[in-house]
Amino acid sequence: MKSIFQISDCHLSDPSSFENLRKALLCAQNDSSCDTLFLTGDLCCNPQPGAYLSLVNFIEQHTRNKRIFAIAGNHDDHELMKQELRGSCIAAVNKAKLHGREIIFLNSSAKPLDKRHPLGSGRVDNLGLAVLTKQLRHVANPIVVVHHPIIPVGSDWMKAICLENDASLLALLAKHRVQDVICGHGHDALTISQQGVTQHMAPATAYGFDHSIDEYNRSERIGVNKICFEGERIKVETIWL
Repeated sequence: MKSIFQISDCHLSDPSSFENLRKALLCAQNDSSCDTLFLTGDLCCNPQPGAYLSLVNFIEQHTRNKRIFAIAGNHDDHELMKQELRGSCIAAVNKAKLHGREIIFLNSSAKPLDKRHPLGSGRVDNLGLAVLTKQLRHVANPIVVVHHPIIPVGSDWMKAICLENDASLLALLAKHRVQDVICGHGHDALTISQQGVTQHMAPATAYGFDHSIDEYNRSERIGVNKICFEGERIKVETIWL
């Protein structure tokens, strides 16, 4: 049985962030079942031109024989990312078919339209919503991959750094009977279900968040999620590094 490894929230900037990513890539490379990587946003911290080229070069050094897909998070520069990943080993696309399942990749890196959402929040813009709605009409039971959680989860301070249109997105997914959402952003392994939709959040490779603490914090708890297909559903296992 083949598997997908989800690597999230790398926040690439200093040597330690690259070393943590190396550990995650090595974990995936050493698992013979893994043939695909999902990079689910916040890949680079304050990215400047060349940042995503460095990501490509680093991944090429530590990975082989993998299909790789990436989406942007709130710390990413979506346009720069698309530009620098074009033609590389990392695909930045809005859909794919893997192991017989339809995968929809959502971009949630747009800034909220209102002023009440704090820095770090996101939004799926009107174009993204239109494309998603069209995709949902034509595929059955897709897996949706997005950076920000669609179902609020974690500590109150994390729930505040949310998707501006999360409620309407959840309603849309529930209407079309989407069963599984894969996300990052929360720097922890958290699973929650609402309206028939189960959301699987992956830990970060940069640093962890302890959601039992009532204020922003960082920990050394990092990891990846291993995703396996079981019929019409997925099984997600967290591997701590």
